[in-house]
Amino acid sequence: MMIMRCRFAESFVLSLFFMTGCATSRSVTTAVDYNSYNEDLSSVRPVYNPAAAAIPTTTPPPAPPAASVPAPRRTDARKPNAPMEALHINRRLDMVLDTIAVQNRSIRYAPGFRIQVYVGTQRKEVDAARLLISQEFPELSPYLSYNQPTYKLKVGDFMRRMDAERYYASIRRLIESAQLQPDKVDIRRSLLIK
Repeated sequence: MMIMRCRFAESFVLSLFFMTGCATSRSVTTAVDYNSYNEDLSSVRPVYNPAAAAIPTTTPPPAPPAASVPAPRRTDARKPNAPMEALHINRRLDMVLDTIAVQNRSIRYAPGFRIQVYVGTQRKEVDAARLLISQEFPELSPYLSYNQPTYKLKVGDFMRRMDAERYYASIRRLIESAQLQPDKVDIRRSLLIK
């Protein structure tokens, strides 16, 4: 008996919500034009009195008093018209930029790309590949690594993949087993590649 009363109450409440939802959705239909903008801004606009502006003044304005405060000393002779605060900010900015430049000079390696030319166990073949690449592309630095029993020869220090792909296509014509690989590159040597 109690369960039936609860179910009856639940169904009554649900039907009441449903009916009010349907009734409000039918009665509230207003069209909104988002392209038009109407707002009355007359209350915040300034009001000018034209009569006060039309009165001519017959007396000349008073001359400014002589400057009794001494001008601040300037230590920077390059910018005589700059205010002292701007000079202070420029010095601070120069110090920060110098610090960043020193930090950047200490960075030697960065992520980039190299072309792996040879992987194998034959010393003669790796030497022949190195000689061929150094003759055809003298601007590319060869990197030979040996992890027993495998020799790996990589060339180039490319910061951008686009530069590496240009050389990769040329090297691939000479050595078909060449592969383009991401690697840590020497920044100074990468700047020498054109």
